[in-house]
Amino acid sequence: MDFNVKLGTVAEWTGGVILSGSPEIDINTVTTDSRELGRDSLFIPIAGQKFDGHQFIENLVKSKSIAAYLTMKKDAEITGEGVGAIKCDDTLKAYGRLASEHRNRMHAKIIGITGTNGKTTTKEMLWAILNRKNKTQKNEKNYNNEIGVPYTLLGLKADHKFAVIEMGMNHKGEIDILSKMAKPDMAVITNVGEGHLEFLGNVENVAIAKSEIINGMNSGAIIILNRDTQYFEILNKKALDAGLEVRTFGLSDEADIKPDNYKMFSDSVSFEYKGVDFNVPVYGMHNLYNALAALAAALTLGAEINIVKDAFAGFKNVDMRSQMLNAGYTVINDTYNSNPLSARYALKSLRDVFPGKRKIAILSDMKELGDASEQYHIELGKIAKSLGIDMLLTWGEMAENIARGANKNGMDKNAFHFKSKDELIAFALKNITKDDVILVKGSRSMKMEEVVERLIH
Repeated sequence: MDFNVKLGTVAEWTGGVILSGSPEIDINTVTTDSRELGRDSLFIPIAGQKFDGHQFIENLVKSKSIAAYLTMKKDAEITGEGVGAIKCDDTLKAYGRLASEHRNRMHAKIIGITGTNGKTTTKEMLWAILNRKNKTQKNEKNYNNEIGVPYTLLGLKADHKFAVIEMGMNHKGEIDILSKMAKPDMAVITNVGEGHLEFLGNVENVAIAKSEIINGMNSGAIIILNRDTQYFEILNKKALDAGLEVRTFGLSDEADIKPDNYKMFSDSVSFEYKGVDFNVPVYGMHNLYNALAALAAALTLGAEINIVKDAFAGFKNVDMRSQMLNAGYTVINDTYNSNPLSARYALKSLRDVFPGKRKIAILSDMKELGDASEQYHIELGKIAKSLGIDMLLTWGEMAENIARGANKNGMDKNAFHFKSKDELIAFALKNITKDDVILVKGSRSMKMEEVVERLIH
């Protein structure tokens, strides 16, 4: 970490007051995890729902394991032992301020990525392209919140040319905080769909919340938008009102970056753009859109088209995101998460990529949909039937409505709901035949990867 500041500077940046220790104490690393301490470490305790980092301060001070710490609690002011201490108003906000100041001192061009679906895959694709020729920072895993984004920004070094920063949210105002912290030079909004409606109410509010990524950007910066997404007009207007330059991707004729043609296979998507053929070893329509988003951003940043082509060809996606597994039959492990938009993409891809196969969808609850949850689950069942899914198996309190929606639309002999995962798995193993294609999908908390494990072993 290229941090290297004095304790007095930390106090200035965080708006804190030094309680003990010299302002000249060297700070070279910053951590929120008491188990991961670097040289001359500043410990920032975060008060979470399960743990409060303040409880570790006393032992860290007494063992002199750290150079200094922040605190926002009177009972966690442990002075002495030559360890610096700073009192601040809110340690989480202070962490963000430190990260933002560090970002300002580095020269990397920041690309912020948000959207209902596809954030992580698009981030990984764009990083794979940019990092081929230029040192590029990115979020580890999906460290995309008010703790993960500062962690990523604090990892910026002087020789980083780019940083691809994924920004997640489930409440209004969260992207605003992250954008003002990271100050993106470019932003990508992958799409807008029915995510986190429990907190946001409706899809229009989702679009408005995603558009908060604009708030930390300067006039003249570039934003990449999905031309085919719901509420594109809201995103476009907000971007233009902020003085941003808008570039679009998609499959519609109105998109700036659109493929001349495309094909989808079980192990890849391929498309042609301006006479160049691209092949990406990912599955499904959603990943075609992710690739187009990454292509649009990369070309705008000046990446050579052959670099993009090579990076796409060697791309490896994150596990549990449309991961293709073979056990005599094909299992599509799409268990990382689920919402109505991603579930529609998954079912359409199942239909389009495997026209001659028997198709089975194993679906579970989609969370955080609020009052509209029942209706969205029923609608998904109708969609499964209309897309010609041959068998539907569901598990979960809300997922019963998926089966109900399918049954209402004439799938009654091939749509089954189960009271337990074990019952569902037993039925599936008895009824799956060689060469079937099985999609497994559900929200993260439903742990549908357990179904995948049983199907492939």
